[in-house]
Amino acid sequence: MIALIVSVFALLVIAILLFPVNFSFNSVRSEGTIDGSFGVSWIIFLFSYALKKKQLEIHIFGRRIYCHISPEKKPPEKKPQVLEPQNETKKSGKNPPVRDFLNMIGPLLRLFKGFFYAFRIKYLDIGVIFGLKDPACTGIITGFMHALGLSCTGHNIRWTPDFTGQALDWDVKGKVALIPVRLIPPVARFISNRQVLRSGWRIIRG
Repeated sequence: MIALIVSVFALLVIAILLFPVNFSFNSVRSEGTIDGSFGVSWIIFLFSYALKKKQLEIHIFGRRIYCHISPEKKPPEKKPQVLEPQNETKKSGKNPPVRDFLNMIGPLLRLFKGFFYAFRIKYLDIGVIFGLKDPACTGIITGFMHALGLSCTGHNIRWTPDFTGQALDWDVKGKVALIPVRLIPPVARFISNRQVLRSGWRIIRG
């Protein structure tokens, strides 16, 4: 009976981890003002945050159950600084395990690479308007981007030069999906790595 319950629970967890988590974002900068929003949806839950309004909302089954607007923080009052006597700190006799941290750089990079490839871009639209004070410099940068192929309009990416003056505006929209179960293999490889286990044990032991 216990084995059946554990098996059903394990299957339920695996089924839940197979549902994708969708991340949507929107960022707009126009005339020096930045606005945008960010949302995360998974199964029946939806979390959204509006940047300009500083508003956080939580939805379940499409119904809002929580809403919070962060008040604007007032600048703290300046208080006179009181100089405290400096205490002499004793230097520790042990050196930090720099070699152990360096040994973990490779596995950490592979872990982050696994996380990166676990995400899937469903939609991406980027529009950037840029310009410098000197129109000649704007033209040089535009030509340099053409030479590198960065000014192409593929994948809904647009770079528009503004020769009238200094400018930096953008309009970015996108949606990214992640299936949580795809994070398990890179994490398992990182944890089971012998180099990580040895270096981690030495770091913890000090």
